[in-house]
Amino acid sequence: MWGPIYHGTSLENREKIERYGFEIFYGSERDGNVRHGYIDQPYCDGIPPPIHHLGFGVYFTTVLAIAKQFNDGTGKNIPTYFIDSNRVGVINFGANTTMMKWWIKNGFDPRIAKTDRITATRLLTDNLKNQFDAVWYKGKGIRRLLDGDQICVYYPDLIYQVDKSMSAPGDIGSKVIRKSDGMKGFLLQRRSLAEYSPYHNGEKEYLTIKWTKGGIDHNVYPSQVRFA
Repeated sequence: MWGPIYHGTSLENREKIERYGFEIFYGSERDGNVRHGYIDQPYCDGIPPPIHHLGFGVYFTTVLAIAKQFNDGTGKNIPTYFIDSNRVGVINFGANTTMMKWWIKNGFDPRIAKTDRITATRLLTDNLKNQFDAVWYKGKGIRRLLDGDQICVYYPDLIYQVDKSMSAPGDIGSKVIRKSDGMKGFLLQRRSLAEYSPYHNGEKEYLTIKWTKGGIDHNVYPSQVRFA
């Protein structure tokens, strides 16, 4: 499970998501159900950008403060989600030229983009979803880069809402506390060590934990934490 991630949206759309699940909308920027997107103007070398930064998909962010901006400026009613996947691509470019090179490398055709950005963005999307279930643009530098932290998920069936208040100790999404210094975090994944247990002082699994400070640690022994 990859996360936690957040999706800020209007109350009306939130109700639709809860009833029908996430949907992927194809269309021009700010048209119908497409609330955002790049406007149709030159981005680099006279080439317009795709309609969306990472193609068509369901957009999230790993930063709650960014999700609030798309949630009428409030952190209320923003659920916690995870992706059931280990096929998540990660990029972190700051220059428009570098971003354009990445788009083109991954199927964005500049000739088509100049006359039909929807088709060009579909080509980009199809190529990316053949490689990844989702792509995370970290948008992190000395200052926020381009559109900032965002992750585009290409397969809505992989998205799971996790209510951390209902998580039992040891469940994915539940809280953990590091014994050595009291650092708090969330449990993201459990990986069995099985036959390798004798080589790990009898530990039966590795835990993947996202700490409140220090990022994600993929190799934590259960004996090193306390489940909360």
